[in-house]
Amino acid sequence: MNKLSKRLQKIADFITDNAKIVDIGCDHGLLDIYIAKNRDNVKIIASDINQNALNNAIYNVNKYKLNNIIECRLSDGLKSIAKDEINTIIISGMGAHTIVGILYTGMNKLKYVDNIIVQSNNNIDFLRYKITKLGYYIIDECLVKDAGILYTIIKFKKGFRIYSYKKLYFGPVLLKKQDNLFKEKCLNDLEKLETLYKLIPKNHYHHRFITRKKIKLYKKIA
Repeated sequence: MNKLSKRLQKIADFITDNAKIVDIGCDHGLLDIYIAKNRDNVKIIASDINQNALNNAIYNVNKYKLNNIIECRLSDGLKSIAKDEINTIIISGMGAHTIVGILYTGMNKLKYVDNIIVQSNNNIDFLRYKITKLGYYIIDECLVKDAGILYTIIKFKKGFRIYSYKKLYFGPVLLKKQDNLFKEKCLNDLEKLETLYKLIPKNHYHHRFITRKKIKLYKKIA
């Protein structure tokens, strides 16, 4: 198979042996095929809400003769997934509110789920906050630059931690690492916020207050 994109490779790096995975919104199933070929004793449900999209995964799984490891299943989030089938959830390439909606709607399916791996396109702080409220903590996270776009990938593990607003906003692991991609992201975000602040009408007090608060946070890190 062709090499994974940098984004999908980073997600795969968070997967360990012996995982029972559901990949929600599996697209062509390339991530699942890679995991099946590079991890020991895994079982994977490659799921999608759209049959046409799922057909791409079915074709590829058949092509690589991995039907004994990967099951392609039509499912709206976790609705068609049994709680004893999974211990790991992957959701990538979706908005934060969609991801949170899937997890909260399927809360009764999380009993045996030890790990949740997500990659969202927006509202990462909201995502961290809502998933930690489900009884998970951030065990690892990273930034990856793929085709000029910076992506945030987070691995949650079952358990409890108390996080400050700053840690939920920037990411506790990313704050600790503060690598070059983190610094690049902070500078880009700061520039966008400063531009936004100038455009907010002066009578929009709350919006201006929140934006100014975020700018101060970034300036302390930059």
